Amino acid sequence: MVKLPDKASLTGFTQKVGEAVKLPSDTPAESGSSAGVSDAERAKIEAEAIKKYEADLKAKEDAEKAKKYAEIEAREKAEQERLLAEKQRQEALAIEQQRKEKERQEWEREEARKKAEDDLKRAEIEKELLAKQKQEEKERLAAEKAAKKSQSHTLRNVGIIVIILIAILAGAYISLISGVDTVDGYGYPLSYQANYEVFVPDNTNCEFFGMPINALSSGGTVTLMVNNDRQTLAIGQQGVFPTKHMTVKVFGIELYSTDYQLTAEYEGVITNKDTFKFNLKTSSSIPSLLINPLSKNVEYRTI
Repeated sequence: MVKLPDKASLTGFTQKVGEAVKLPSDTPAESGSSAGVSDAERAKIEAEAIKKYEADLKAKEDAEKAKKYAEIEAREKAEQERLLAEKQRQEALAIEQQRKEKERQEWEREEARKKAEDDLKRAEIEKELLAKQKQEEKERLAAEKAAKKSQSHTLRNVGIIVIILIAILAGAYISLISGVDTVDGYGYPLSYQANYEVFVPDNTNCEFFGMPINALSSGGTVTLMVNNDRQTLAIGQQGVFPTKHMTVKVFGIELYSTDYQLTAEYEGVITNKDTFKFNLKTSSSIPSLLINPLSKNVEYRTI
């Protein structure tokens, strides 16, 4: 702050001003009525001049003081506004940090909940798989037991297969198979499997092991339809088709029946044909003599 002059200093300064104020008629040789002005009038004029000078000086000092006070108040106000702005900024930062902390805690709770749900689902799936494996093992043992009891039935089937073989070897390429019935799977364990590489003419109705097949390629993909179930596969991609049950009859006599599931992997176009790797799982052993009679318009090889 600016230090203002005290009263004593101001009085001394006023006296000096009074001494410095002289009238035009003031000379060492003149006095009193020589100029037509009495000493009282002269003193009055000097007093009025001093008073006016002091008033002007005071007004100037008051104006300077008011200006300095205004500057001080402006600086103080600016500082208060800065402090208020800083306080508001700090409060805003604190609120933002609280919001972020709340979001982080909510995210951690959500992740913990998801993990708990995943762990529960995983435990349930493992429990279901274990139960399914036990059931499949039970059914397999029951199937083996039933197979042992049905040796006579198997011998009959073997006899029919021998008849088919004889017919094929005799040169009669016309299949003796009079019917292939396909329905939804019975749920038998798929304990047997075989792998084939199959070459399917594009957009041609074909059969493989009695399954109706049609493949339509486009670019690097193929749309494969098996038993009216359609899947689009890219090269190297596998598709699993629904489990079905097949019954093969010769002259109305049941020759072979099984649940089966086909997994197809697309290999691309080879020698102008759509080429697949077929993995065929069945609930009964696949008689190799049935593959060719039950296949039409396709080339295949066992792999």
